[in-house]
Amino acid sequence: MRIHRLTTAAAAAGALVALAPAAHAAAPGWSIPHTASTVTTGTYASGPNGQGVQLFANGGVQQRTGQLRAVKTDATQGTAVGVNAGGPGFDLFDLDVNDNGRLIATWTKDLETATPVGVAAALGSRSSLPRTATVFATGALVSDLASAITDNGTAVVVWAESPIGATVASATAVVAATLRSEQAPIVTTVATRTGALIDDLGVGFDSNGRAIVTWNVTQNENGGPGIIGVARATAPGTFAPAAETTVDPAQQLLDLETFVTGDGGLLLFWQNGTLGQTPIAVRYSQSNPAGVFAAPRTLISGNTKGTPTFAANAAGRAVVMFPLASGSGTTLRVMLRASSGTWGSARLLGPSGARTIRGLGVGVDGRGRVVALWDDASSSTPTRILAARSSSSTNPLNTYNQVTQRSNDRRCQTPALALSSSGDGFGSWLCSTSSTGSVTGPRLARLTTPS
Repeated sequence: MRIHRLTTAAAAAGALVALAPAAHAAAPGWSIPHTASTVTTGTYASGPNGQGVQLFANGGVQQRTGQLRAVKTDATQGTAVGVNAGGPGFDLFDLDVNDNGRLIATWTKDLETATPVGVAAALGSRSSLPRTATVFATGALVSDLASAITDNGTAVVVWAESPIGATVASATAVVAATLRSEQAPIVTTVATRTGALIDDLGVGFDSNGRAIVTWNVTQNENGGPGIIGVARATAPGTFAPAAETTVDPAQQLLDLETFVTGDGGLLLFWQNGTLGQTPIAVRYSQSNPAGVFAAPRTLISGNTKGTPTFAANAAGRAVVMFPLASGSGTTLRVMLRASSGTWGSARLLGPSGARTIRGLGVGVDGRGRVVALWDDASSSTPTRILAARSSSSTNPLNTYNQVTQRSNDRRCQTPALALSSSGDGFGSWLCSTSSTGSVTGPRLARLTTPS
């Protein structure tokens, strides 16, 4: 599942514009942002009550080493802690924090040479950051990575590995490492596939703490069918035989994103179409705990200038945000799914008319309340951060406001959201204190729990 993470990203320069009247009030629950440390790459995750953590690295891929820092409840950053993974290399990465402040941080040790890529995983807590990572030697190249930690502290890291110099005919393995405190990791190959590309890995837990691993199977890059692979844990480190299901007989599952519900069902979101070339259709399907998938349906479609964003919670409450092209700009549409399975209609979120939107963040807390965060401007470059939050599991996202900026910030853009199960969390974005200079100043703001 990917509903807790926000990733540090780069942003471009742009021009200053005035605020839209509809968003003049400060966004409820959001603090004035702090100036955060500049990093090359990284991500945040959040547990309840401000239990924020950052995983990051600096420099080129071959020289990077993983580091962690706690984020304080006021959104200021703690001291960085280096994590010993036996050497440099930091490329793909992931981070998850559970409701008790336990964390799993993982990354690939890619030296960008024709040598095997190891997988590093650090298990610990926000209050006692791990200083050593377990390194799993793959003897192969690693093309995808995902991780999650359940409330009892069991973590699962999954990756896809293929031989060095592999072709589509080579065997790609989906490997899972199960980590528990003071116990040896359990490494399991949950599936092996030839004649296809394996990507879009996902992992989550049902309400009984059983891990469910998913991946996308692409047999033909130029067309369908759309196939998902699923492996379900029967005990820590033990998985039942993996199963493949054709979800969409006609088209690929592009950019597949999977969420696990408490009963062991799956919510699937993907796209049909190519950004910037053809209209994009956001597609959806769900499975019951037995793995039987419903017929796919299109939720929303149209020309877009950005990537759709999805989120869901364990009860099945879900949200889709879709940046729909409008004239020379973009408007933002949002669709909400009730935990009963009913989808609402696509609604406008944010100012009407053509806008410029470059970054979206969305999350659903444990009570079904939805939080959205995005950048906005009426000219060619975003300059401010807007936010919306529903007050209940049935309340739509109708009202939006601007998140308060620091007094010298002139342009702010590319936000991301880290939301906890209790409805609090953090947001990050990049700003400039100049109306013409580079947008490189990282900002971090706290979102408090709704009353």
